[in-house]
Amino acid sequence: MKKIPLFIVGLIALPTISQGQTLQDFLEKSTVTGDIRSYYYNQMFGGDAVENRYAYSLGGMIKVQTAPLFGVSAGVAFYTANDLGVNDTSGAQKRLDPLLMGSRTSLNVLGQAYLQYQNPWLQVDVGNLLLNTPWMGPADAFMIPNTYQAVTATLHPLPNLSIIAIREFRYKNRIQADYHRQTLLNYNAHYSYLPDDSNGTLAFGLKAQELGIKASAWFYRFYDLTNLFYGTLGYTTPELFHYFQPFADFQYAREWADGAQLAGPVNATVFGGMLGIKARLWGMRGSIFAAYNHIPQRATTLPSGETLMNGGFISPFSQQYSADPLYTSIMNYGLVSASASGHAWKAGFVFFPLPNLRFKYSYSWYHTAPFYPNVEANYIDVTYTPGGFWKGLSLRNRLAIDHSNPFANYHGTFVDDRLMLQYSF
Repeated sequence: MKKIPLFIVGLIALPTISQGQTLQDFLEKSTVTGDIRSYYYNQMFGGDAVENRYAYSLGGMIKVQTAPLFGVSAGVAFYTANDLGVNDTSGAQKRLDPLLMGSRTSLNVLGQAYLQYQNPWLQVDVGNLLLNTPWMGPADAFMIPNTYQAVTATLHPLPNLSIIAIREFRYKNRIQADYHRQTLLNYNAHYSYLPDDSNGTLAFGLKAQELGIKASAWFYRFYDLTNLFYGTLGYTTPELFHYFQPFADFQYAREWADGAQLAGPVNATVFGGMLGIKARLWGMRGSIFAAYNHIPQRATTLPSGETLMNGGFISPFSQQYSADPLYTSIMNYGLVSASASGHAWKAGFVFFPLPNLRFKYSYSWYHTAPFYPNVEANYIDVTYTPGGFWKGLSLRNRLAIDHSNPFANYHGTFVDDRLMLQYSF
């Protein structure tokens, strides 16, 4: 984060600066941060059943955060995405992938605008916010992240303990220009009948860590949809033989219907685990891992008359984007996004052959037959960060090669490639 004097912000805030705080202090402690992104998104379907799709965008974000005054500060973030005339935005748009920035030629949004109060024990945020929780997050995989109109409070009673409370009222997904009283489920084929007047979400979280143990517990009430309890527990050993650190993680989620039960009589369970080893050898570092998730079969009939076999498990703010926290989810598929019962395996490694070069590979297998086709997926993620004079610059390519992915009613080989060049300041 670079600290940059903010002349305009300083003038606006000048009347409120306290006698113990000089104008120079206020200006120097205010910050401007942001990024510039160039993003190319390409989806290829083997054969002629579905048109190949692509999208390009150039844009970024700029954020102003004022210095605190008696613990109170303000933040504003503006996002922009522009296709530079490259995308197919006319006619039937069969070759345009709308997940990057919709069907617009440009998208400009005031994504964040909030007031914040902070002291050593408490932080309160009010306004248009980024949230970073397991089932309500930014899903910042393209040009513009998810943001939420919400009130949040985070309490730190102990150094390694956080207690979080959230009340969300409206939501703006990453290809929308404005906030709405809806969720991503409104764009899901199973739940397209849902009204556009969601009552929002209430959430509470608890996070703690000590002596290599990390634990969290979350409760979400997605009003008139479902209640969700989610817990995690993980342990990483001390370094063994100066090189190795085994680790183990477990996750569990339970959902049951809420209020008007607009998503049906939800009654679902999800659980999983992950084992692995971190290592440092010969100046290099990395890890290997194996993960498992299971959604037990349980028939649930939706108000539309459709029957799902996953107990009706839903994720209102990540389902369309495969951005859920299950260990076996990848960038474009997972048990939650498939709305399927069954189990999944994932094994892979993360390798840093150089300090500024990261390589990740995983192989996943999703067994959901006979209700949905079984899916196999190879995932490769390569990131290069030059550092030095080019600090803040990164080049990242994410590639998924799926077999029998049922998206778009297509059961052949599906290639999903995402290339992003970013400079953060």
